[in-house]
Amino acid sequence: MNLSAYPCASADVLTDTAKVPGLEAQMAKAIDWTAASLGAGLPMLACGNGGSAADAQHIAGELVGRFLRERRALNVHALTADTAVLTALGDDYGFERAFAHQIEAHGRLGACCRQSQPAATPPTC
Repeated sequence: MNLSAYPCASADVLTDTAKVPGLEAQMAKAIDWTAASLGAGLPMLACGNGGSAADAQHIAGELVGRFLRERRALNVHALTADTAVLTALGDDYGFERAFAHQIEAHGRLGACCRQSQPAATPPTC
């Protein structure tokens, strides 16, 4: 694919995604759950691999900091940010379990986990 075709391909993916039956209701449910969890002071744990790890860190930074308006800091953690923990868990348990152990350590009943990943890849957390 040549470089000029990427914006069109990206638009096609967005258009196809918008046509998924029930997507709007599923997104609304996820948003409501996340808002309720964060509103109750529970953590949101963000994770992903590769570029999606950077996305997890970005959303954590936005929500702990100021996103769209001034507000209190939200309890959001990027599970990809502590490389010592991530590599120790990967070494001890395998990288497919590295996020699970962090969720066990930091998660609470009612908390949420936001996973960033390309649609064509298997889940990691």
